[in-house]
Amino acid sequence: MLNVGNVKVPLCHGVTRRSFLQAGAAGLAGLTLPELMRREAAGAVDGRRGKVRNCITIFLVGSPGHLDTWDMKPDAPAEVRGKFKPAATNATGVKICEHFPLMARMMDKVALIRSLHHKTGATHENGQRWMMTGHDFNPDNIQPHVGSVVSRVFGPKGDLPANVILPGPIGNTGAGPLHGQTAGYLGSAHEPFFLNADPASPNFKVTDLEVPSDPTGFRLDARKKLLGQLDDLQRRTETASTQGHDIAYERAFRLLTSPKAKQAFDLNKEDDKARDRYGRNTFGQSCLMARRLIENGVRYVTVNHFDTVFGLSCWDMHADGGGLNNTYLDYERHLCPQFDQAFTALVTDLEKRGLLSETVVAVLSEFGRTPRLNGRGGRDHYPDAWTNFLCGANIRGGQVIGSTDKIGSRPADNPILPPQILASIYHGMGINLDTTMMPGPGERPVRLVEAEPIKQLFA
Repeated sequence: MLNVGNVKVPLCHGVTRRSFLQAGAAGLAGLTLPELMRREAAGAVDGRRGKVRNCITIFLVGSPGHLDTWDMKPDAPAEVRGKFKPAATNATGVKICEHFPLMARMMDKVALIRSLHHKTGATHENGQRWMMTGHDFNPDNIQPHVGSVVSRVFGPKGDLPANVILPGPIGNTGAGPLHGQTAGYLGSAHEPFFLNADPASPNFKVTDLEVPSDPTGFRLDARKKLLGQLDDLQRRTETASTQGHDIAYERAFRLLTSPKAKQAFDLNKEDDKARDRYGRNTFGQSCLMARRLIENGVRYVTVNHFDTVFGLSCWDMHADGGGLNNTYLDYERHLCPQFDQAFTALVTDLEKRGLLSETVVAVLSEFGRTPRLNGRGGRDHYPDAWTNFLCGANIRGGQVIGSTDKIGSRPADNPILPPQILASIYHGMGINLDTTMMPGPGERPVRLVEAEPIKQLFA
């Protein structure tokens, strides 16, 4: 079974017309475009003026409390400042939570943005849509994931997809399925490739890339010929373009037959010490795989730190005694150390391999958490203020952009909206936002995001 976006396509066990059409239908609107639009997208980056870069986004599903991590208020009342203490870092004047000791040693590479906010709702999904796409939207106007936009602008480098999400898509976070991790109107050719497996599992293998043993390749060739016949039949009997599912299936066959693709996903190529440095857990091994994928030509990798907020230790710190019972103890024992280990290992490895200057690393979340502790000693959803951060590429580290008031309740200066983060990622990757357009609904040219990059990041 191969995942083309959210469509599971049965390649090795027979191709049905129904699955064939299902995979392609989503791509028709965004991919039947005038040649002018295709040329505009292809020419979005002028190699003489800017360098094309990659991106790894780490998405902290559930959202850490900013007052407990990267925007601490030690002089605030106890019900505001919480239980953790700030610690000095190697960036002058910048302090972060004591439970990020490894990150503290590399803050000169990191740019903290402490004045993020939005006003469109306090659900996880509102924030996910903003931070995954640069837009909020409804089912009638689904916007594409930033990695899908990058896929549309740059295309793949080789046999690997341009856009990969590890270890799988975001699932139930409480308020519906619109998380912003699909290609939307850009179509199936630009859907993310979801690993849908736990890379920390002892028997991990990328099942989507497994082909039944067949030394002659006869069975795979036969299925490709069958697909071609189905494709020809639809072309002769239907008027709609099939370009979208053509590209999606061609990508599937490249993945199935490419030794390089399989090698990129194979963590057994790493020695035990390297795997240990990242942490022998799903998040740590996903970050390690992200590095391997960037090395092997994937342009955009998203690592979801958790796929839900229910019934597990995660950043969603309500302390409700039930399915959302995360507390300071979870932060101290599990979440902060796990993030600290994997994030710093990733940045260190990228730098050692000469890839950090070519890769934007963005750590994002949906919102902050309430300035005052709730009656149970937890913090609830709070989109009025929070902190995210970026490093790598041409981003200037060792700085703090924006600030919040004395209790972390709202931006005190330089308020930043989510689209500005996405604009900064695009800019850091070498995309000219003034000349690059996407095919919007009805083939109307639209800007990638209605915002400008944050200038201080690149000063």
